[in-house]
Amino acid sequence: MKKVVISGYYGFGNSGDEAILKSIVRDFREIDPDIQITALSNNPAKTSAEYGINAVNRLNIKSIAQAIGGCDLLLSGGGSLLQDVTSTRSLLYYLSIIRIGLLYNKKIMLYANGIGPISSGTNMKRVKKVIDNVDLITLREEDSLKLLNSMGVQKPKVMVTADPVLTTMPAGKETIDAIFKKEGLPLDSNYIGINIRKWKLSRDLEVQLAASLEYIYKKYNLLPVFIPMYQSDTEVMIKTAEKMNVPYRVLSKTYAPEELIGIMGHMELVIAMRLHTLIYSSITATPMVGLIYDPKIKGYLDYIGQSDAGNVESISSDMITMRVDEIMQGYWDKKKRLENTMKVMKKKAKENAALAYELMKAEKVGV
Repeated sequence: MKKVVISGYYGFGNSGDEAILKSIVRDFREIDPDIQITALSNNPAKTSAEYGINAVNRLNIKSIAQAIGGCDLLLSGGGSLLQDVTSTRSLLYYLSIIRIGLLYNKKIMLYANGIGPISSGTNMKRVKKVIDNVDLITLREEDSLKLLNSMGVQKPKVMVTADPVLTTMPAGKETIDAIFKKEGLPLDSNYIGINIRKWKLSRDLEVQLAASLEYIYKKYNLLPVFIPMYQSDTEVMIKTAEKMNVPYRVLSKTYAPEELIGIMGHMELVIAMRLHTLIYSSITATPMVGLIYDPKIKGYLDYIGQSDAGNVESISSDMITMRVDEIMQGYWDKKKRLENTMKVMKKKAKENAALAYELMKAEKVGV
């Protein structure tokens, strides 16, 4: 029986990261139903129950070492783990998990990672020193590859694939119909989905976005639906909505990834900050406008050929509405192009698990 340990930002209730773990587990079990998977989690009991896997406390060094010591493959990711925007402490944590794998001479894969941003030269050196010794790196967009090349990472095999969440299927029609009924959203109306998050550097985002949504409602009759991906999203969404003089809805809870993807499929288009809102939208080929607070947002949008309205620190309603007008002109052609792009991307997303399984079966280099 093959054994895999997965390190990531799991057990914190973040929709995007939980969707990553769920996707990795599903893709591995499609290849090998008997594979034993252990995740490092902030809430091991919940993670174990939800995904039917083993889980250990992500801060219990003894349990982590035991799990890694007995595994066939250590996965770091997916997600943007190797970055210092969150903190250097966070970066050092994920590097330390990889170091444990190196200490035990385990096969190690960075799984569909987004690398960076890394602002510190010292942290750049730390990352390069550690990941230059892993066996395989797959990346979810081209910008991460450019960063690795600039850092001088040369030893591992590196491939650009796609985010594992792209293999997730939306919830069925009955489930989505029930959600819309609960949230007071008629199925025969037209909607624009909105996701924003708290961001300390976004000075005027709420006012500018509110003005844009008023314009969009009046011109295109698209009712704004605010879609939280994390508990803290709701507060800033309500503040934005209250600045508008048009109808709107704020969803009452954070729904499961499959449900969120189904909800996105009922939107005409989406305006969003969070990466996995954009990823969920792309799964259903719903055209989107990204609001950039992190380079990973632009990296993903560029990778799939979608537009952004600039950085949230200097956002303007004019730029947002200009991007929406561009989408609405020739809407169905743009949607079809996105559909074709996503067929390719979903195949790339499936490659991650296949490559990981091949790595497990191969002989360890240098042994």
